[in-house]
Amino acid sequence: MTNEEKPVEELFFESGRGKYEVTKLAIEWMKVKKGDNEYRRLSQKELLDRAVKDVLSGEASYEKIEEIKKKRNAVKEENATEQSEQIN
Repeated sequence: MTNEEKPVEELFFESGRGKYEVTKLAIEWMKVKKGDNEYRRLSQKELLDRAVKDVLSGEASYEKIEEIKKKRNAVKEENATEQSEQIN
């Protein structure tokens, strides 16, 4: 049985992580992933379930969140630079 198929309760038990830590990380994960195609189509409940499963499976971590934020900021800065050069 894959992590996607396992109930959230079972993943919690297997992870040994605290529910508050998981919840906080899941909320941060949802914030950075909400624009992705695979997340955009999900309902709020599905989005939360997916984020919790991503945290419990190890796919989501604070390090990965920071990495995503850095990449997005770099893209924004690059786009701003390009727009600025086009205006001048």
